[in-house]
Amino acid sequence: MAENEIVTDTAEKETAFERETSFAADVQTENVSEADEAIKSEADKAEEEMAEEKKPSDGEAPDAQMEDDKKDDDIPGSKGFLKYLLHGVASTYLFAYLFMMFGSLFGSLMVQLPLHAMGLLTDDHPVIITAVTYLSFTGIWIVILLYILIFKKESPYLVKIIGRVTKTSTIMFILGCIIFGGLNFICILAAKGNGDIFMYFSSFDVLPFILLFISVMFQSGAEELVCRGFLYRRVFNCYGKPAVAIIANSMFFTLLHVGNPGVTLLSLLNVLLCGVFFSLIIYYTDSMAFAIAGHTGWNFCQSIICGLPNSGQVFPYSFFKLDASTARDSFFYNVGFGVEGTAFAVIVLAVSCIAVIVLGQMKILKRPENIKPLIG
Repeated sequence: MAENEIVTDTAEKETAFERETSFAADVQTENVSEADEAIKSEADKAEEEMAEEKKPSDGEAPDAQMEDDKKDDDIPGSKGFLKYLLHGVASTYLFAYLFMMFGSLFGSLMVQLPLHAMGLLTDDHPVIITAVTYLSFTGIWIVILLYILIFKKESPYLVKIIGRVTKTSTIMFILGCIIFGGLNFICILAAKGNGDIFMYFSSFDVLPFILLFISVMFQSGAEELVCRGFLYRRVFNCYGKPAVAIIANSMFFTLLHVGNPGVTLLSLLNVLLCGVFFSLIIYYTDSMAFAIAGHTGWNFCQSIICGLPNSGQVFPYSFFKLDASTARDSFFYNVGFGVEGTAFAVIVLAVSCIAVIVLGQMKILKRPENIKPLIG
């Protein structure tokens, strides 16, 4: 009897233990299931949020959104910056240099050879010599346009460069001439007011005025075409950061002037600031017309109107003449490089760059839609 009770008691304990073990297992299984459900719910929620973010915004085409996502994926991170700098910017510099080199060579042969054969490139024709020097840059226009037509048939550059003459582009062109030509004139007045230069009137004719303005426009436009039309946009499209594109093309623009007569570190700083100014104009307004006109106005004012060195180069024809024997170096003037080689010009150009940024951030300048932040 005692043995039966012991066996029964043992069986009951084993049964209770099995029930407790089974209950614990059920609880554990239920907890795991609840955890799995929670994880699955969180994953589904995250996928829904990602899908919502990838939906095109109002008015934005799905293809455009996918293209933007693809561009963002292609943009290298900080670890890949050095590799990009070597392969991306360096290759773009090479293309830009080839455009300048072959374009200048082709333009010089195309413009100078016929005139030389006709005996017009002599001291007796100062207007022609001055015009030819500037018109030689037309070869750059031809070379880069051929490149676009052959390799980039669907490129938006075609619209930007050849493009449509609209009321807006005409207004921007006039404003560019007035504003940047005016800034150059301020620098000249400061030098004259300080007694650093003496100028006297030489002559004025309508036909030379028109011819030389067009000539200077081709020269200035060629540099803008390469630096702001090609290099800026290519770097921006590759890297996706406006600040990188602005610095990269401005540095290349500066390198173009390293071999100019009378060049100094201060003059190169001014050239760099000019490049930054025009790049900011492109960034905030997307107006090549303003950049080309501003560059033209600056060069035309100091070179053709006032007869001062244009980035160190002096030309035989101008409406006013500089008495070079009275010129002196100062805060406002550099004998070898002109007003572009001065500390005063640094201040003027730096303030101008800051003004463009402020006006752009205040949205007074019409900024292209969906453009990326200047820095970031």
